[in-house]
Amino acid sequence: MFYGIDLHSDSITIAAMGEEGETSRVFRYHLGTEAFEKFVERLTANDYMIVEASTNTFWFYEKVRYCVGRCIIIDPRKIQGNDGVKVKTDKRDALQLVRLLRYVILTGATVPEVYIPEKPVQEIRQLFTTYYLYKRQMVMTKNRIHSLLKQEGYTVPKKSLDVAKTWDIIARFKLSVSAKIQIQQLYEQIESIRKGKELIKQEILKRGVIFQEEIELLTSIKGISVFMAIGIMADIVDINRFPSAKKLCAYLRTAPTISSSNKMTRIGSINKNSRKLTISLLIESVEHFRSVEKINRFYTGKKKGKGAGKARVAVVRKIIVAIYYILKKRQYYYYRSEEMHCRKLKEYENFLKKVA
Repeated sequence: MFYGIDLHSDSITIAAMGEEGETSRVFRYHLGTEAFEKFVERLTANDYMIVEASTNTFWFYEKVRYCVGRCIIIDPRKIQGNDGVKVKTDKRDALQLVRLLRYVILTGATVPEVYIPEKPVQEIRQLFTTYYLYKRQMVMTKNRIHSLLKQEGYTVPKKSLDVAKTWDIIARFKLSVSAKIQIQQLYEQIESIRKGKELIKQEILKRGVIFQEEIELLTSIKGISVFMAIGIMADIVDINRFPSAKKLCAYLRTAPTISSSNKMTRIGSINKNSRKLTISLLIESVEHFRSVEKINRFYTGKKKGKGAGKARVAVVRKIIVAIYYILKKRQYYYYRSEEMHCRKLKEYENFLKKVA
């Protein structure tokens, strides 16, 4: 039996289809109910499923992966409906999915599947999501404090606003009661965010030990810390998934979109239908990468014609290409600083001993 699953946060709509193409039924279950659990129990190795990627798709995949012959997770951004009907319902979505599934299984055709990493990698990705949430909250809180101070006629550099000594200075300013109360509460929030962020970072570093060999290779690049190397590997997982450096660049959001027709080719902005953690990490270290003269010349040349923003992305893309060959060949970065590299690895080794 083929099952097309339209998965929601609290329920699923299922379209079931036989091998001959007959649709036997479309039904709906609420997740966590006895009816849903019985449905899962009835699944066999002769059944196949297809479901679009969403927030709880990995959970659903783990629930059914050993109950069916195959469960396909597809990227909804890369699949377009082809029935020509503009009406969108859960039932229609499930029917489209089950028709696609039957075609794929019976013909051996391929669809843009979503890679499902093992549970430890999923957890590291989740930790990074929370880490960046903390970073955004920190920026927003600092901006608010900075704004309040400006309204009171004072200017304090944003970079220093999370330092405890700065609050001692601000406390001596002649501020209105309203502004002082707000800033005091916001400073308490900054301290809470800082502690939470550090706790998440330590948890990532502990769990990142599963990429021990890759960490040693990637930290040979100046500007890539152990923390960043773990984030990069959480995206890549296994370099052998990518047949070329171009494929890796596309997966890590550094390849441009290309529209080509006849003799006209248009190169657009970067393709955002991809993983974004690595580029978020690497873009922060562009200045470190530029310490290599060859990279700096490349950046300067790109900046003149394309601007600073596109030049930074171009540098990141160049580093990702280097990452690809470093992981493929299992060799250190050509421009490695041995002293700096050994220091990174020693610090990580000491950290792991401390938390063991």
